[in-house]
Amino acid sequence: MKKGLIIAAAIIATAGMASAQTVVGTDHDLSSSGPGATTNVNRVCVFCHTPHQATAANGQDPLWNHTLSSQASYGVYSSTTLNATPVDIGGATVGTAAPSNLCMSCHDGSVAVHSLYNPPNEVGTITISSNGSNVNATGFMTGTPNVGIDLTDDHPVNFTYDTALAVADGGLVDPASSPAAAALLNGGMVQCGSCHDPHNDTNSPFLVMANTNSALCTTCHIK
Repeated sequence: MKKGLIIAAAIIATAGMASAQTVVGTDHDLSSSGPGATTNVNRVCVFCHTPHQATAANGQDPLWNHTLSSQASYGVYSSTTLNATPVDIGGATVGTAAPSNLCMSCHDGSVAVHSLYNPPNEVGTITISSNGSNVNATGFMTGTPNVGIDLTDDHPVNFTYDTALAVADGGLVDPASSPAAAALLNGGMVQCGSCHDPHNDTNSPFLVMANTNSALCTTCHIK
């Protein structure tokens, strides 16, 4: 009886996690029934990922499918208080692009949201039937989600965040002693995904956690 209860509890917990973390029904849902730029495609994941990666994607993880931007430079934020050394994500080569480049392939506004390396076979040409509020009729990002091609006035990304940086800065939590801060990093680096979860819009706009009382900010910043 006890074993059965444990299994049931595990199933309920798993189901809860699945329902809490889904891109379906969010602005990242570009399928024929999604609220984003509605297309003639009845699949959701294909706009970012593909189970059979096209040669043109050249091994870009994780099985990436959306055409990368060809922007040569985005610039990086700098200030007298910045001790990190961000690396410009511009000029990325597909296959070795930083995680933040994957986000910018839509969000810099230079590549249509339905431009894919490996389009689904069943639709032929992908068309947009409804462009929603943040995509224009030809599939390019508009409005607030369009970050643009200048990142010099945005929170820096693509830099190493470790104990050395925390010590040098004096105003940062040491990720080595903070599991919460460490969990936000991608390979020890701050990327767009450190603050945003593209698969879960529970905390809009796709934040990895609620930012009530600046809780997300203070996970890393000592204020």
